[in-house]
Amino acid sequence: MADRFCVRGCTVKGEHWAACPDYGREDGACRGCVQVEAREGVLLCERCYRALRRHLEDSADLVGHLRSIADPTKATPYDRIRVDSSRPDMPAPVAADLIDASDDIVRTMRAWALYVQFGEEHPWRAEGLEAGIDAASAWDDVNGCAEVILFDLDSLANNSHQIRALCEGVIDIHRGEPERWSIADAAARYSLDDQPRWANAPCPDCDLMAVRVQPGRNRRPTRYRCSTVGCGWEANALDDRGLWASVFDGGSVPTVQAHNPALLTLAAAARLVNRTVGTVRRWIDDGDLERNLGRVDEHDVLTVAARKRRSTE
Repeated sequence: MADRFCVRGCTVKGEHWAACPDYGREDGACRGCVQVEAREGVLLCERCYRALRRHLEDSADLVGHLRSIADPTKATPYDRIRVDSSRPDMPAPVAADLIDASDDIVRTMRAWALYVQFGEEHPWRAEGLEAGIDAASAWDDVNGCAEVILFDLDSLANNSHQIRALCEGVIDIHRGEPERWSIADAAARYSLDDQPRWANAPCPDCDLMAVRVQPGRNRRPTRYRCSTVGCGWEANALDDRGLWASVFDGGSVPTVQAHNPALLTLAAAARLVNRTVGTVRRWIDDGDLERNLGRVDEHDVLTVAARKRRSTE
């Protein structure tokens, strides 16, 4: 099957096609035009797919968090307008953004859950939160929607029209005041207090000791995210058959030299032999290459590439 690329237009920073007219320009007009290959079986790159999954998993906690801040039984919404009153029993004002954000997230989650269950022909229209609903009830509602969407996520992510629309409501960041809040918009403005810790092993992509371990919540797996600017690697405890749980959570950690130049990231290995990351990943899946902490040995990559070339001659 031909290689497929992320439908969100993600590109590899600093890598250009030979015909790129801006290659080498000092003003940085083109930061990279080589497209990022899509994850196996979907139309998103690995980074976009994992970000989408993370925000969907966090949606219930985020809505519960927003509702606990803006409890409609205890507060009056306002839109950056100062409210003064001498009444001691008058509820405290709260920013209307809190209510708008939670309502928009609920509409998005309900709409997609209905779509997954009944298809686009279903006549129901997704509504926002009911008046007076408490944080616990809001969490239950959104969590049920998230379970439905996550169960069918790979199918949605393999349809270009569906996944673009889903990403718009989940991971797209809008500048200024959003007309319709995405989950990522709300998470950036009202982040959850997760108390992460630093991992005791390097990031498999940038090789820096910059991975933050986020403990799992509500039966969700533990997450691992690199905080290095421009890296963005992330995974959870279930990815790659539980490899990252053993690496970052103190289990049986494979022995690897943090700065061994012979151990290459998949992107570096692909560049070395002029192949795509997907091709190198397939070599790993087929057993031609052994992966150690997300990296592959340079000599093994060259050997496999030479063998593949001979087999096609």
